[in-house]
Amino acid sequence: MLTVRPRITDLNFHLFGQEVHPELFEVCAHRTVERDRYQLELNITPDGHVIRFRHDELVLTEVNAGAHHPLPTLAELLKQSIDGKLRNQLRYEDRIDYQTNVNLELVKPTLFVAVQQQLDQRVDTQGLVHRFGSNGRLSFGAISYMHVQSFMEHVLVRVFHTFPESGAVVTSESRFSVQD
Repeated sequence: MLTVRPRITDLNFHLFGQEVHPELFEVCAHRTVERDRYQLELNITPDGHVIRFRHDELVLTEVNAGAHHPLPTLAELLKQSIDGKLRNQLRYEDRIDYQTNVNLELVKPTLFVAVQQQLDQRVDTQGLVHRFGSNGRLSFGAISYMHVQSFMEHVLVRVFHTFPESGAVVTSESRFSVQD
């Protein structure tokens, strides 16, 4: 398994109106959240993450992955490179509302170390964390952290991915809401 995070310049954001085959991804950490009206699967991958939201027969899959990933184009609702701020909102099949905000920040080394230390201390029963190995040039590796707030009709997922080589932090907040 790859333990060092790839370069930030290759990262893309995708949203699919279907499940994306799990065998396309190396999964570093996994968690499932189930409610009466939906199921949510969280996966931290070497590049970023995969979030699957299922309501009845409908599935939305959010993927942060490198450009090298062989992802399907069928049922791809959104595809954007992550190079600043992204905001997306859509209603899927008149039954699921989806909103996301993604932000890429290049931070000063002292601030990056502080963010990295804060994330490294996270042990959260409602979240998921994975610490990647060092690449040898730095004394620490990247960290991915996903925090879930699950409610009856919607779920909010906050994600933090660090990229030590470039001093970058990618944050995202995604909300999936059941409308029927």
